[in-house]
Amino acid sequence: MMKVTGIIAECNPLHEGHKYLIDEVRRQCGADYIVVALSGDYVQRGAPAILSREARTSQLLRAGADLVVELPLYVSCSGADYFARGAAALMESLGVVTDLAFGSESGDLEGLTETASALAGEPEEFRRGLREGLREGLTYAQALAAAVQDIDLPATPNDLLGTHYLQALIRSGSAIRAYAIKRTDCRSASEIREQMISCRQSGDPCLCRDDFSDLLLHALCRAGSAADLADCLDVSPDLASRIMNELPFYRSYTQFCARVKTRNYTYTRISRALLHILLGMTADAMERFDAEHGLCGWIRPIGFRKSAAPLIRSITASCTVPYLDKLARAPEVLPADLYALLEQELQAEFLYDLMAARRSAATKKDASVEGVPYGMRKPLITQGRAQD
Repeated sequence: MMKVTGIIAECNPLHEGHKYLIDEVRRQCGADYIVVALSGDYVQRGAPAILSREARTSQLLRAGADLVVELPLYVSCSGADYFARGAAALMESLGVVTDLAFGSESGDLEGLTETASALAGEPEEFRRGLREGLREGLTYAQALAAAVQDIDLPATPNDLLGTHYLQALIRSGSAIRAYAIKRTDCRSASEIREQMISCRQSGDPCLCRDDFSDLLLHALCRAGSAADLADCLDVSPDLASRIMNELPFYRSYTQFCARVKTRNYTYTRISRALLHILLGMTADAMERFDAEHGLCGWIRPIGFRKSAAPLIRSITASCTVPYLDKLARAPEVLPADLYALLEQELQAEFLYDLMAARRSAATKKDASVEGVPYGMRKPLITQGRAQD
């Protein structure tokens, strides 16, 4: 039986820590193949990825990943609970993943598993309290702390996210084995992003929040009322009212995030809510995606190494959801509700590509061919030669 190790990542952008994690997965897990579940063109912090999904996939394949698949839009730019559960569900749905590795400040898998088990054993009242806290405007950490009792939560971000991966695996009864890979010291992704943005030239395609400032302002004005904004994911009625009250002072995406921010509404929470408004992502759609499809309705590959052909054959034979290596098949294999979510994802992707094209002075021509959306015609990224 081949060993297939999954990694969940944003790689925003890829740095030495990601390369170290891939190398350690080979060494510690003895992986025959590495599958990376990658955030698409928008990330958990409520921002466009600094580089496109294709560019980051190429980097990952050169760094040693064998297959890169995309996290659904509703997973990749959501809070820790949805992000972790959706990513874990995707790994399970592939049907071949034997291990899941994640970066950890402590590297203490036993301790993190103990915490995850305690969280997984919490009753429905805990999960309901968590959801209500989030709707009321609490940060995820605040809502979680208010919902749990007598559980010591990890104090560091990667350990906390790793705990949620473990919790998701435990609750689903997954046989996937987890590895907590102790992180190595290196330049942070945020530091690299800041440098890339500060040094970018007019033709550079790397993007930041403020490249979407005009589009966000249009989306906010189009909403018209706080009640309309409150339909969007992560936008509570109180936050919606605050956004509308501050709208006359709008100058840019980042400036508005800072202006709306309060003690309870962190910058990241505000940015994520504004991104959901910009992309038209609703709380109702997320709840249906979660309740009816477990946050995973399809597998969408972005790129692969040609030597990974045996892995891909195994996935196509074992995958429990449609494997969309040819997106043009999507209308035939997805139910209407899932296809609507996929279309929304493709529209968001096309918007990202248009903004990147603007920066690089290029244009996206022929946005559709015979009614086929542009995103459905993008080729998969390949690396290396196929094995005989």
